[in-house]
Amino acid sequence: MMMITTTRKKSDEDHHHGDFNMHLWLSPEIARATAVAIHGKLVELMPQSRAKLDANLKDFEAQLASTEKQVGNELAPLKGKGYFVFHDAYGYFEKQFGLTPLGHFTVNPEIQPGAQRLHEIRTQLVEQKATCVFAEPQFRPAVVESVARGTSVRMGTLDPLGTNIKLGKTSYSEFLSQLAHQYASCLKGD
Repeated sequence: MMMITTTRKKSDEDHHHGDFNMHLWLSPEIARATAVAIHGKLVELMPQSRAKLDANLKDFEAQLASTEKQVGNELAPLKGKGYFVFHDAYGYFEKQFGLTPLGHFTVNPEIQPGAQRLHEIRTQLVEQKATCVFAEPQFRPAVVESVARGTSVRMGTLDPLGTNIKLGKTSYSEFLSQLAHQYASCLKGD
C-alpha cells in the first residue's frame, strides 16, 4: 500500500497530520486495498453472503480499474503544468496520476496561511510558474482570490469530499472522475 509522508515546516506544527497524509480516500490504490480488507472481514462475519460479497468486490474493482484508466487518460496531457492547491490533501491522487503541484496555501485548512507564504505563492504566480490555483468549496476562497488577483492564473475549485455526489454503488468512481474533471477544467483552461 502506498503511503505518502507529509513534509512539515515549522509553520505547519499546529496541524496534526502526523507522519502520513491522512487523506486516504484520495488514493484509488488504498481504496482498492481497503475494499479487499473489508470484503475479507465481511466474509468472515457473514459467510452465508460470500457470493454477493464476492460479486460486489469484483464489480467495485472492475469499475475502479475503468475509472483509473479514464482519469489517467484525462490527466495525462496536463503533466508538468504547475498549480497551487488550497490545502495539502491531494498527494495520493497527484502522485498516482502524475500531476505536479507547485505547493499549497496551507497544510491545515482551518488556519489561514501566513504573509510570507502568500508572498511566495504570489511571486510564483506573477512569474507565471502556475497555470491554476485551486480553492475548495468547504472554505471561503477569499485568500486564494486575493493572491491570484491581477495575474493571468486561472481559478479552479477542487472538492476533496465530493459533497455533491449521491451515495451509491458508483459513488467512489464518480468522485474520482469529478476530481479529475475539476483539475482538467482549470489546467486546460476550459
